[in-house]
Amino acid sequence: MTKVASESDHAEISTAERWELIERIWNSNEFKRARRLQELLQYVGTQTVKLGVTTIREQEIGAAVFGRSDNYDTSLDNIVRVNMTELRKRLGRYFEDEGSSETLLVEIPRGAYIPVFFRRPVHGEHETPGSLSPLEADESLPPVIDSLEPEESTTSSTSVGIGSLAYLRSHLIVFVCAVLLCCGIVFLLWQNAVLRSQLNPWRADPVRKAFWSEFFGSGEEVDIVTADTSLALVEDILKQPVSLDDYLDYKYKNRVDLPDVTPEMRNTINIILGRNLGSVGDYQVAERVMSLGAHSPNLKLASARAYTPESIKTNNVILIGGPQSNPWVELYKDRMDFYVEYDAVQHRTYIVNRAPSSGEQSVYELFAEPDRGYSLVAFVPNFSGHHYALIIAGTDSQATLAAGEWVTSSEGLATIRQKAPNGSFPLFEVLLSSSKLAGTPLRAEVKAFRIHQR
Repeated sequence: MTKVASESDHAEISTAERWELIERIWNSNEFKRARRLQELLQYVGTQTVKLGVTTIREQEIGAAVFGRSDNYDTSLDNIVRVNMTELRKRLGRYFEDEGSSETLLVEIPRGAYIPVFFRRPVHGEHETPGSLSPLEADESLPPVIDSLEPEESTTSSTSVGIGSLAYLRSHLIVFVCAVLLCCGIVFLLWQNAVLRSQLNPWRADPVRKAFWSEFFGSGEEVDIVTADTSLALVEDILKQPVSLDDYLDYKYKNRVDLPDVTPEMRNTINIILGRNLGSVGDYQVAERVMSLGAHSPNLKLASARAYTPESIKTNNVILIGGPQSNPWVELYKDRMDFYVEYDAVQHRTYIVNRAPSSGEQSVYELFAEPDRGYSLVAFVPNFSGHHYALIIAGTDSQATLAAGEWVTSSEGLATIRQKAPNGSFPLFEVLLSSSKLAGTPLRAEVKAFRIHQR
């Protein structure tokens, strides 16, 4: 919806029409499973349509819809902005699909929280009379050879020679032009292939194309969710893990009021929670993934703190980091044989092998191996059943980077591709061991893997 509503548009639309449209939208299939978005739409609709309010502040919505305090700090808590972005997306999808026959439209412009109503534009179709195509025009002309023949025919051998020479010359010109045209077409096709490879490096070789087409070739949105290192620091200080439920509802902030938390510790924790920190290794993984499909309009980068349950249900998702700093990974723990575990009391990160095969360990962790790391890559179905999740996590930042390098390389993916060379890329889990030098991962090798049926 790109039309900007004018004053005349508003004058034609009654309050009853506007309210009935709001009711149809929040009762639609697009909104019936998104309770918070229903409440958000109902609130802004009631305030503007029923009560005639002309200005709504972010703090008002946070308090009324999301249970925040009346004077909470919106610079630290962006829940309203995140959900308003998702609301705008769903409004667009509603009018493209279920509400495609609606004659009255509504949108919420960016930077504001007031709905704008306007009539759907009606576009007329015009047909222009056809004109003679270049090919048809050429066929209506006399042959080129006729224009090269002498106006008066003679029986002399000289006349015949001149006519034959003109005939050959005209055909030679046509032949040369055809060759040049073919060369130009071949060059353009080659140049187009080179440009496509540069714009979409995931197409550069068959192995990477087979795997990454599941994300970049589907036309669906792909969310890259980076870890929240601030959360990991707070867990280390408090020696307590934070669940995904507590993380989404910001309940972990209440732990600063525990009896054993000193005032100095409380101030430190509040400073840390006021920042959304990230790991260098995690961002390097995100950069590698984005470089494969940087020109895909459906590729989005988000932090774990700003991500929403609605997005992880409906989009393809790439989760970077373990559960200590990216709690969204918890959702897939029961679906995987390999998963990263963190002991907040002992500050110990390790990888669990739920069902060890012959020669495999049940736990992979680092004791006296400071120059090694363990990581995992899991390619599993998302909750919708029509999308996918890719989990990249390690025992430390460098191990996570090693896993990211493995899954974005043709050499790494080839070890899995050979298990199903002709069909779709299989669902899989890989446990990796990597060496490092001065904090830089050097090489990753497969310690164990699992192949799953789609």
